[in-house]
Amino acid sequence: MKFGPNTTPIYIPLDLQINILLRLHVKSLLRFQCVSKLWYSIITSHDFGNRHFDITSSSAAPRLLIAFQDFDRNELMLVSSPNPNTSSSSPSSCCVPYKDLRLLNINGRKVYNAVRGLICFESRLKVGICNPSTRELHIFPRVKLKRDPDTFPCIMYFLGYDPIGDKYKVLAIDNLPWRLEYKIVVLGEEEAWREAPCVACPHLANTLGVHMNGSLYYGASRKDKGSPNNSIIVSFDVRSETYKISNVPSKLLQIDDSDNFWTANCNWFIGDKTLINYSGKIGVVEKPRHGIFRMWVVEDAEKEEWSMNTFYLPQSAAGLDFKVMDTFYTGEICLVTEKISDPFCLFYYNLKTNSMRSVAIKGLPISEFKQGLQFHSLSVTVSDHYESLVSLET
Repeated sequence: MKFGPNTTPIYIPLDLQINILLRLHVKSLLRFQCVSKLWYSIITSHDFGNRHFDITSSSAAPRLLIAFQDFDRNELMLVSSPNPNTSSSSPSSCCVPYKDLRLLNINGRKVYNAVRGLICFESRLKVGICNPSTRELHIFPRVKLKRDPDTFPCIMYFLGYDPIGDKYKVLAIDNLPWRLEYKIVVLGEEEAWREAPCVACPHLANTLGVHMNGSLYYGASRKDKGSPNNSIIVSFDVRSETYKISNVPSKLLQIDDSDNFWTANCNWFIGDKTLINYSGKIGVVEKPRHGIFRMWVVEDAEKEEWSMNTFYLPQSAAGLDFKVMDTFYTGEICLVTEKISDPFCLFYYNLKTNSMRSVAIKGLPISEFKQGLQFHSLSVTVSDHYESLVSLET
């Protein structure tokens, strides 16, 4: 590099340049692609993207990704916000998002799950993947069903990642009992949906998915109503595309006095329980009622050994109607109220200390987004989010 006629050129070894680039934010890296052809080839390489994600996810706290979903107008608004400071002794804190990732050009109505910085969402009768860090979108072809193709589909989608093959896959399950088809598609390949049947145990998906260590987990119910226990947890290995079935212990059904542990409804087949990643184990958290909620942890799936704990919300929050979002990197469970407020509030429940704190996130254009909406048509999901350089171009 020369800065003047008498300036001594500065030589920076290539490996040092790469190490510096690996520690920059995605926004900066996208700009620096224009510096030179060399930097462009480095930053856009697949290996660099994977190394950058590994460093980011291991060295920095994740951000919050909040998705506001408008079912009536088929629009999604994604907002990225810093995670609140947990070192504060105050029971409540406030943070302001530094960037607005509104993607109102998405004709989407539902967010499913996030994996390694990518988000799976439904776009009308198709499914798409979004990278909020690069603002790339990719829409897959519509799923073609064999039986009753003219009947409106009721499909659940699950995004997974194969760490060995380095591939992202989307599993689609049509939840109509008389059809019940299973399909899968791979990002970046031919992108034709192909069959991925669960022959051993046909089932309906009853919860959103959780991705852990190359497997997708979701709550489900057997199609065979003659089984003494219809409630199961499905583990789908993303690489081998095989299913593993774990029964929900029968004693849990006796507690709930129900033949379906997930208590699914008839609209989206989503019940009142949420699957979470609880320190590397599958946890099931029920919707709080009257200030109380229970959590089950799958200790040994094969032996059907589950543990259960009951938690009590503080008196100040006992009368609120909550939905369970997820567990965050702090080990806390995130709750949001059914009625979306402005400013938007999150509630964090610490499972170890049985304490709760609230976070008001100011600056979100909620009022603008809610104009002309019926109250019931706006929903929200919240999750941890790491930046990713993964390109969705195929």
